[in-house]
Amino acid sequence: MYVAIAAQSVALSLCRRHGDRFNRLRRIFTDLIVRSVGARINLTGTIDADTDILIINHQSMFDIFSLEQAIGNDTRFIGRTGIMDKWPVSRIVDRVGHITVDQKDRRAIIKLLKDVKLCKGKKVIIFPEGTRSQSGKIEPFEAGAKLLVEKLKLKAQPVVIKNILDVYNESNKTATSGTIEIEVLPAIIITDGWYEKIHQQMNEVFNQ
Repeated sequence: MYVAIAAQSVALSLCRRHGDRFNRLRRIFTDLIVRSVGARINLTGTIDADTDILIINHQSMFDIFSLEQAIGNDTRFIGRTGIMDKWPVSRIVDRVGHITVDQKDRRAIIKLLKDVKLCKGKKVIIFPEGTRSQSGKIEPFEAGAKLLVEKLKLKAQPVVIKNILDVYNESNKTATSGTIEIEVLPAIIITDGWYEKIHQQMNEVFNQ
């Protein structure tokens, strides 16, 4: 998988950003990476055409490739510096236009709001736990996703990745052929306590 990521970073560097060849190579490498671990992706539910942001649990770097194969490449991921700013991932992040957040920067939230606004028309993906969870449960949510949805008045949908660790184990870098289940939940209605409610709802779906 990591060889394919490095190869993708080089290949995208040689193409005009978001031209036909660029987008075709992204699809090819996404499929290659998913197949390299013997994974199949099963998406249930429907992402609304006008959804702005997807709120998704996070367990592995492999989440990104699974989601790109299921949803398509016209997505932009939000991630922290520390991984997304190290080669070869950093080159892909830069070329595609994914969003990075430096939590040490006091102005990070201002930059994040601006960057997400610039992604209008694309599906922005945020992992509200703020880190990868390998505990077998969805960890508590940080405040970032709630702030984005409310401040920018975004239409949001929760998405649950259920069993990715059964297929790809991030800790020991082992893979077992299998199907990764991704379930899209209905769009969020913003009411008091909505953020806590979707955390509970996502946990219930995750544990089914």
